[in-house]
Amino acid sequence: MLMECPVYVVQPVGHPVHRRRRCFLYLFATCRVKIYHVAMSISAQINPTPAVSGSSKLHERNVSLDFLKLALACMVVSLHVGIFYDVSPVLGFLTGEGIFRIAVPIFLIINGYYFFPVLQRNGARGWFSRIGGLYLFWSAVYLFFWVPEIDPTVSGLIKAVRILAVGYYHLWYVAGMIGAGLLVLAFRRLPGYLVLAAALLLYVAGVGIQYAGNYHVFTNTQLDRFANITWIHRNFLFLSFPFFYIGYFISETQLHRKFTVLQMMCVSAAGLGLLVLEAYFNFGNYRNDGSVDNYMALLLVCPAIFIGIFNMKIHGSGGHVALYSSAIYFVHILVLYALRPFLDIGSTLMAIVVLLVSIIVASALVRLSRKFRFIL
Repeated sequence: MLMECPVYVVQPVGHPVHRRRRCFLYLFATCRVKIYHVAMSISAQINPTPAVSGSSKLHERNVSLDFLKLALACMVVSLHVGIFYDVSPVLGFLTGEGIFRIAVPIFLIINGYYFFPVLQRNGARGWFSRIGGLYLFWSAVYLFFWVPEIDPTVSGLIKAVRILAVGYYHLWYVAGMIGAGLLVLAFRRLPGYLVLAAALLLYVAGVGIQYAGNYHVFTNTQLDRFANITWIHRNFLFLSFPFFYIGYFISETQLHRKFTVLQMMCVSAAGLGLLVLEAYFNFGNYRNDGSVDNYMALLLVCPAIFIGIFNMKIHGSGGHVALYSSAIYFVHILVLYALRPFLDIGSTLMAIVVLLVSIIVASALVRLSRKFRFIL
């Protein structure tokens, strides 16, 4: 007796059975994708992990330099108020006339470093427009403090032109940076090591002029009076250009990549030691009767500190810290002038008060600069 075998019927492709099967598979796949996305969304809310794209990495800022600039701005405030002089004249001199003198040279190195990429993208005109506008704005702010002292004579007119060209009080730094930028623009086609050598020689010449004046090498002569004029050695040629070009040269040659943070911290410590010794020599020498801006040790310690801090590479977004440092630098003299007639609390406490008030005013200026970018 023959057994009956089951008969499997193969349906054509367009048969309703196949259509129902395809619909079922499509719905199943869609539900899986939706369930996956919902699960990932819940997971992200519980344990968020920010994704860093390549473009965001490119826009990250090396905020280690921003915090350095903030510390340098605080040093400038302290030396202008005369911190520690009421506690100890030696300590006051070694800080205000010694260690804190690293501030402006490092500012110049930082600006010189970033001037190289500006020239690479043909942005010199924009750079000079921005720095020039900054200088004109703050020069206008401080007009009230020096214009009343100008006599309506030819000598008074010459003095006014000199102040505008060199810079009033702390604004000499911005005027010097403009002059330094013009020199770099003029000499950028020359071999870098040749220009660097010239810049170093100019700084040494400025140091020589300053010491010749402070120690009255040419006693009772016109040359001695000339050497004792501060802006003769503290200007764009003998101070600003040398350090500005050092920063430019570091950027152009990528010199900072050849050193580690530890190496530069060791050099910085040695340089600070030499700076303190040089300052102490000036403090203890009875023949010195002037302030000191141009120290030989600055040529060693300032580039070392810049490279060391730069190589730490603390990345972040935004430049608010840098704006605070600029605001504190520009406004602290206004704060000092406003508070000095009403406070007699000693130079150290005064420096702290001026710094705190300057930070408060700086916060307002930073907010204001979002609408008026020319102020910072």
